[in-house]
Amino acid sequence: MSADSAMRQVVTDAYAQRRDVWEAAAVRIKAWLKQQQKGLLKDKDISRLDVDGHRIKDPARTLAKLVEKAAEDPGLEITTPREVENHIRDIVGVKVLCKSPRDQTMMFDALRDPQQLGSFVLIDQKNYVDPPKPSGYRACHVTLRIPADQGESVFAEIQVKTRLQDAWGELTHEDMYKPGAAMKPSELHGEFARAMANMLATVDDMADTLAVELSALTNPDLDTELPSEVEDTIEVKVRATGPKYALAVDGDGRQGLIPAFAVRKLSDSKGTIKVSDFVSVDDRLRVTVEEDSKGLYYIPVTLGPTPSPR
Repeated sequence: MSADSAMRQVVTDAYAQRRDVWEAAAVRIKAWLKQQQKGLLKDKDISRLDVDGHRIKDPARTLAKLVEKAAEDPGLEITTPREVENHIRDIVGVKVLCKSPRDQTMMFDALRDPQQLGSFVLIDQKNYVDPPKPSGYRACHVTLRIPADQGESVFAEIQVKTRLQDAWGELTHEDMYKPGAAMKPSELHGEFARAMANMLATVDDMADTLAVELSALTNPDLDTELPSEVEDTIEVKVRATGPKYALAVDGDGRQGLIPAFAVRKLSDSKGTIKVSDFVSVDDRLRVTVEEDSKGLYYIPVTLGPTPSPR
């Protein structure tokens, strides 16, 4: 049997013996990540982090990577299924998508914190954001060792990406150019892919800046005072609501934001709140109007909806 045939058989055996264990480990990791998501975003917009499913690497890709490693190291021998896992530690992969780079950094930090990992063990970490790969690929990778209910532990790679970093892979057909895939990148493909990656990274940074600015405008310091005089009020109707603010419209069709700090003051709550817990779509509220160079704000006088006209 040739060396390549022998390696192909070992890979086949590994997948036959361990796939169920890998799948179980992936389910366990996703459940754990969802707990991390809730803990990191307690009382905040939970959609800032999204556990986006898992994959078991295609056997052909695993074989291609092993063949590549053997070509680089002629003395390398892969004779057991466990050796396959020891050399290819991303057979189990889970992806976390983030709204912005700051959320990506927050998640990456949590995945490297021993106090957060519990029985999981950090094996490796790679930051492909600063600097990115030469191809333009950006992501943060963490490799963990996961205890298994049956047999030996499982290695798993968690990829933490912004939504735009993930979209780059789809837009550039990145999957077509990986080891063992059908195509090899041309010079033109490489130039376009890098340019697109840089443009999307700029948009990511802009989105981060906007998110910080919006947070400052809608959820300022806890000691922010509301207007003391409420004689001049109008009625507005809530059109949309979310964690940080609600959007309302007045009788003249002007739209304004109902900020979190104003809702928090009226609710007598401490710390961060979700506006949507107190303000619902189609609520009619009495508000004062505050307008400055940055926007139009409706400051509720009370949280209870006003009676609808008969």
